[in-house]
Amino acid sequence: MKLLLENWRKYVLKEAYILDSDFFDASIEQLFEKLKDFGDNTWIFFDTETTGFTPETKQLTEIGAIAAYPNNWQFDEVEAEEGLFYDKIKLNPETLADFEASDDPEVKYPLKLTRYGMRGDEYREKYPKGKPKEEDVIRQFVSYLERQPNPLLIAQNAEFDVNFVQTRADLYNIPVNMREYPIFDTMMLIKLWEIPRIQQRAEDGDERAQTILQALTMTGKFGDYVTSSMGPVAAAYKISTDEWHNALADVKMMMEMTKVIFMALQESSDVDISKYQRKTASGLRWKLQQGRGLHRSG
Repeated sequence: MKLLLENWRKYVLKEAYILDSDFFDASIEQLFEKLKDFGDNTWIFFDTETTGFTPETKQLTEIGAIAAYPNNWQFDEVEAEEGLFYDKIKLNPETLADFEASDDPEVKYPLKLTRYGMRGDEYREKYPKGKPKEEDVIRQFVSYLERQPNPLLIAQNAEFDVNFVQTRADLYNIPVNMREYPIFDTMMLIKLWEIPRIQQRAEDGDERAQTILQALTMTGKFGDYVTSSMGPVAAAYKISTDEWHNALADVKMMMEMTKVIFMALQESSDVDISKYQRKTASGLRWKLQQGRGLHRSG
């Protein structure tokens, strides 16, 4: 776990993230100036589904990706044969053994928990026999990335997906370094630019911003907070959340959400978001300094 944390900190603090900690205070205008540097990249929106949070002991169950050209943030999809990747993955023997244990009705608190609380029999129904092995799908995904010209990886809570694919690839001795690619995390976009924009516009009396802010305000263990989770954010913008937590459906949702957020930010490019952004940026930097992750699952 210590090695995993050290690798993750190296990944976040250095060149992989295109919006690194030095950029957390950037204005909306500065954000788009930065993004222009990647206007000629192929944007690879991707998502994974897994049986848990720890890639050393859990496995991938789906990988989905869509390649697109930015085109002034309208995201024109690459031709389907080359631009689309999606596969479900056969459950490993170790995973099936875990599920056999967790299905025991007498075990009140199973030691092995699935990512979204889904029991083993539900996973077996969703990922039946006959699907390709995890190793084969990872190899195919790596090949898909290598075929894309000048790729930029985009994911919601990218820390999770990139690290999971990398760790599982390492276990199978698959030669790939996911962190060689530039990475754009849509959750950081939401936390550091879109939520502060909404908060400032709501304070200024904008009724639509007030409605969205209300939809994103959740009550947690320590009081109210504004969520950056993709499902609630997409729903607040009237984007379909059907099949949320299906990898390909999540990719499509992420693309549409990113497009809508970019449009909203561009329309508010002159809004000073620093009042609300500053607190979030400070908290994220503190987490990085402590060696803690930035996100909840997206």
